[in-house]
Amino acid sequence: MAKPQTSAQSQATPDTTNPASGQGVVLTDSLGRELKIKPIGVLYESQLVRMLGTEVATNPSYMMGFVYPATSVYEIDGVPCPRPSSQHEVDQAIQRLGREGFAALLVHMQTELEKIQKMVENNPEAKPQ
Repeated sequence: MAKPQTSAQSQATPDTTNPASGQGVVLTDSLGRELKIKPIGVLYESQLVRMLGTEVATNPSYMMGFVYPATSVYEIDGVPCPRPSSQHEVDQAIQRLGREGFAALLVHMQTELEKIQKMVENNPEAKPQ
């Protein structure tokens, strides 16, 4: 499997399909798909917990490894990805992203963690943004 490429380009315009605040990031997976992601907001995170139920929501491997990454994608190749509002729609988001999309997200998250680690190492009093 080819190594996923990531490009972190900030979106210049606010995203209207995902009301979470902050700038979006554009990633490219090994299939060449352009994935636009934005962290989910705390309100939507709480809605996911209620929607999926306590048993599912207390499974950190599933929530952190599948649900949160899949629901952070708001557009693939220019096609909007609406936020899931049911378990079935969460499953569709996971399927739509696929292994290649998850791999690109993991590379991106690792890069972001490395940036934070370097910032802390260079300035222990600095706070991550």
